[in-house]
Amino acid sequence: MLRLVCFILVFVCSLPRVGAADIPVDIELVLAIDCSSSVDDEEFALQVSGMANAFRDPMIQDAIQNGVEGAIGISIIQWSSERFQNVAVHWRLLTGPADANNLANEIEAMPRTIGTGATSIANALLFAANSFNGNGMEGFRRVIDMSADGENNQGLDIHIARAQVLARGITINGLAIRNEFPNLDIYFEDRVIGGDRAFTEVAKDYEDYRNAIFRKLFRELRDVPVADGSGLDPSWNEARLMERR
Repeated sequence: MLRLVCFILVFVCSLPRVGAADIPVDIELVLAIDCSSSVDDEEFALQVSGMANAFRDPMIQDAIQNGVEGAIGISIIQWSSERFQNVAVHWRLLTGPADANNLANEIEAMPRTIGTGATSIANALLFAANSFNGNGMEGFRRVIDMSADGENNQGLDIHIARAQVLARGITINGLAIRNEFPNLDIYFEDRVIGGDRAFTEVAKDYEDYRNAIFRKLFRELRDVPVADGSGLDPSWNEARLMERR
């Protein structure tokens, strides 16, 4: 009898969890960092430090807590050519300043894992879209934050990739770093971004990335339902926000 009971317990414990609820969040956000050959180590470091500083900013930390759920999910990927994409920071649940500061520290210590390669925005988009699967979260919105300093020049056709991602209900926002391509934001508007309230933020160069990623994150995080149903006051810290332009 004891042996039978033990067998039943082992069998039950081995069964997949049915109906296990994902954690509700206001937004599931993938941040995609360009690591192609056009990005040198100093420029990569500027992306990393800019992103880390953004999550330490009180405005971003307040926005994280302002949604209905008071929580967001974040993941970071690095990418270059059609075969080179990886997860640099796995999905993290952020519910307040402590979580945001911990993420900032992790970003700051994040090594560059892709050192060269072509620019395959298309394949990076599909990789990012697949990373939402099984992340244990259920967001009001799913967004890919695609940063790049060049146009798609390898891999899947960008129109096909974008269509596949949008068909999953995922929004694609862009951060165009106009380091070498003055009209890169126009390219992003025409061929990369799409979905619910999609937009492109612009960095004049890598020095300006710090300001651009802050503006982009702030806009994405406040563009979700808020606890009182009224949205963030558009004048809230407007002076500080304008300093980043």
